[in-house]
Amino acid sequence: MKGSRRLGSALVLGGGVAGLLAAAALIEYVDTITVVERDRLPDGPEVRKGVPQGRHLHGLQSSGVQAIDTLLPGTLESLFAAGAHRVAMPTQALFYGPHGWMRQYPGEHFTVGASRPLAEHVVRRALLGHAHVRILEGAEATGLIGDARRVSGAQIRHRGTGERESVGADLVIDATGRGSKAPQWLSELGLPEVPATVVDAGLAYASRVIRPPDEATGRRFPLIALQGDPRSGRPARIGGMMLVEDGTWMVTLAGTTGAHPPLDEEGFLRYAQTLRHPLMSELISQSTPMSRISGFQNTANHRRHYDRMRTRPTGFLVFGDAATTFNPLYGQGVTTAALSAVTLREELARGPLDEEGYGRAQEAVIRATDIAWAMASNEDLRYPGAKGPAPSARRKVLQRCSDRLRITAACDPVASQALFKALTLTTPPREVFNARTLRALLRGPRHPAQYDLPPEHTGLPEHTGLPAPTTDETYTDETYEGRTPMVEGETEKKAVVAALERLGAAWSELDGRALGDVFTADATMIAFGYLRKGRDEIATRMGEAFQGPYKGSRIVGDVLEVRLLGDSAAVAVVRGAVLTAGETEVTAENAIRSTWTLVKQDGEWRVAAYHNSPAKEDMPV
Repeated sequence: MKGSRRLGSALVLGGGVAGLLAAAALIEYVDTITVVERDRLPDGPEVRKGVPQGRHLHGLQSSGVQAIDTLLPGTLESLFAAGAHRVAMPTQALFYGPHGWMRQYPGEHFTVGASRPLAEHVVRRALLGHAHVRILEGAEATGLIGDARRVSGAQIRHRGTGERESVGADLVIDATGRGSKAPQWLSELGLPEVPATVVDAGLAYASRVIRPPDEATGRRFPLIALQGDPRSGRPARIGGMMLVEDGTWMVTLAGTTGAHPPLDEEGFLRYAQTLRHPLMSELISQSTPMSRISGFQNTANHRRHYDRMRTRPTGFLVFGDAATTFNPLYGQGVTTAALSAVTLREELARGPLDEEGYGRAQEAVIRATDIAWAMASNEDLRYPGAKGPAPSARRKVLQRCSDRLRITAACDPVASQALFKALTLTTPPREVFNARTLRALLRGPRHPAQYDLPPEHTGLPEHTGLPAPTTDETYTDETYEGRTPMVEGETEKKAVVAALERLGAAWSELDGRALGDVFTADATMIAFGYLRKGRDEIATRMGEAFQGPYKGSRIVGDVLEVRLLGDSAAVAVVRGAVLTAGETEVTAENAIRSTWTLVKQDGEWRVAAYHNSPAKEDMPV
């Protein structure tokens, strides 16, 4: 505790996970800690009114668990003793992304399969093991005590009696979550408006708990995630299920604006059947419901920039969702709260919380959420109807890097390790994209994309009872960058699709040279009536186009057919479009059909000839 000055008392407003972890960060530095919680708390791990998201799937990543265990030693062991599961990522998890199933390479990261109520209960019990910590239940803050220079406590209302009291404290931490009234409270003290950024993809949840048909099946599928594709230009339809305590699955279906999941029994299953792979819907139909279906729509990313305030009072910090709220889809909330709590404890250890110290601590706590904020907001802005600031050039670069990483990670162990370092918030992006990772990204996927559920995955039964991935009239699973889940059969056909996938990835990077490398040395390319001959000319002309009319463009498309013409030649037919900057959908005006002739050279499929034309539904008579 070198340089620190012990405080007499602290008020933590909010008794959710973030508030409990903020209190844990204070244990060594404050004599008396009071957590103020508006709910009456249950004796065990139960969903409570003040945490409606407790009925939905949550992610507790390895970095977050380790941070919690640093603050409250023994927590991880207590979670497992209470029935939580450790799920190695991606070794034991099944992820179906834009490029099929991720291969289950060995990794060092994990997530904890547990419900939100269980995680909160275990953390609360560990915190209350410290005699100088108490929780004031059934009470809520209605304002702050102090002025624009210093906060010295909070106004508290007891919800059962309506009684009000002023409670003084050396430090007040607002951890009241998404509904925080701190901006209003600070305004009442004479401080300027708190700047904020909101990114909202319009995501809505529908969740329930189900019991697997048998214990063995539950353990074979501890985590399944069927992801959307933000490049599609269509609303996302997403599904996730995780084995939690008591051997049950927590199942969450989610959709962005225009594709919200219904909350009735029939609609819930029907929605699951429209996901990009039928595995989840099949498992849901074989399982026993254990809870009602619950909805949740307050999912916007919301960042209040307390770190940018020129004037801010001492004695007051904002923490957790009260400062930075994430779309829950990405499973980052609890993990970032834990990392922020460790950061707060480090700041308390650095020195006394004087005027400079409070500013430093607030900035550090918000900075601890920077990576998660960038990942969630960058991704959400890509969905149609998303509300938020226009993507900057830097944001577009990050999106392209993310796309390339996901493409490669599906079929490359180095990229897979890097991806999960990022997703679990274990490693900053500058360290994720090291020389080894960059080499993997430049090389691209090592294997063809995998769209059928592989029977060789550890612990999985033969995949014989499920239909092929299907779509219905409410959701067309268009494929992008040359991939398709509808192509089945021989390995060579999948290798052909992988070649088109490499070309699509190069276009995503607006990299003319990488795109040219997919063609043979003497290839021909007829696009929109223009003829290009040879790999070098194709690479040069496309590079020029990427700096001109195709700047900011992307390609989308369905592989309609792949035919093998012997052992070393193939033809692929694709329907899609080049979407220029600002375009989001395939229309009758921009749709094209194309024919690709590929040959196998030195064990690798390359494009020998390409030709496209406008897509027409019928020939005029």
